[in-house]
Amino acid sequence: MKLGYLLLFAFFAVLGIYACVKGNTGKKAQLSLESITKVVNGNDTTGQALDSMTALFKFTNAGGTLGNGTFVSIRYRINQLTLPQGDTVGADTLYSTIPDFGGVSKGEFKYVLDAQGYLSQNSTANDTFVFKFYALTPDSIASDTVTSPPVVITKS
Repeated sequence: MKLGYLLLFAFFAVLGIYACVKGNTGKKAQLSLESITKVVNGNDTTGQALDSMTALFKFTNAGGTLGNGTFVSIRYRINQLTLPQGDTVGADTLYSTIPDFGGVSKGEFKYVLDAQGYLSQNSTANDTFVFKFYALTPDSIASDTVTSPPVVITKS
């Protein structure tokens, strides 16, 4: 009799796992990077206007699940030189709330990071970053991860 309960439990466990996997396959949003600013003027000592890093993304919003989720940007500093003492880089991961798209299935959006602050450090040396981007649905299902080409912040 105990073996029968064990087999019944195993059957429902496998059925539950199958239902979860099958239910999640259609909900994964697709994210692609269409363009990104590769060189950003981060020099504020010349009196020139500072640039921004602008990334253009396209998304496929599977089942309208991306709205009200979270967009994540992770910065990786790839310079060979270390930062000068006292120069801080701040948090490497930024989280942004995704607006409700009203259930649209496709679209595009711009992501803008100003040179002053997050991209521009206190040093006078150029800085180079690679970014990873992804989106999370309100149910914490992650989209594809997109990696940027190197982005250079000029200081001279």
